[in-house]
Amino acid sequence: MDIVDHFAKFGVPRRPWLDVDQIKQRFHELSIDIHPDRSLSDDVDIKKLHHKEFASVNSAFQCLSDTKSRVRHLLELERGYVSENVQPVPSEMTCWFTEIGLVCRKVDLFLEKKEKQDSPILQANLMAEGMFLNDEISKIHQKLQVELMKINEALKLLNPQWDQVGEDSVDRIDKLPLAELGAIAQRLSFWAKWSAQLGERSSRLMF
Repeated sequence: MDIVDHFAKFGVPRRPWLDVDQIKQRFHELSIDIHPDRSLSDDVDIKKLHHKEFASVNSAFQCLSDTKSRVRHLLELERGYVSENVQPVPSEMTCWFTEIGLVCRKVDLFLEKKEKQDSPILQANLMAEGMFLNDEISKIHQKLQVELMKINEALKLLNPQWDQVGEDSVDRIDKLPLAELGAIAQRLSFWAKWSAQLGERSSRLMF
């Protein structure tokens, strides 16, 4: 299976960490001449080409600008195969898994109870409980952001090892710390997943 190289599409070296602002700037440079809004007066074939190319550039941007997607993509490129989506929770993260699972369950039960209340007065009485749960979510979410920042720093530290190995090196896969990057990717996957779950429930609590 051929894997599209989004790094090559953007003309940037393969690295675990990238400056997102530079990726945004590169996206602007690549898309300015092929954006669908600029091809209104072109013929049908040119419009199709521009749409296809813009979709390709946009896909690369979405991948490279998102840390989790970028790391997964880099691993797939270096290993030569698509990673499995289902992964077990690392043993060092089981406490997080339990804590986040419990608070999500509490929020889900609260929201279920709130939706069953037809009386505006009774719904108003539940507001304090909802605010308390939202504060609980916010505290866990803040701790998660700290862990995501640690991941970001760990990825930065890996960049020099990618820079030192030539892209055409025969034993490239043996020289790169792919096992370490894979372990980071596994943790990152859960941090991002849990962060999204908490964010979604926080939003529901506010309405």
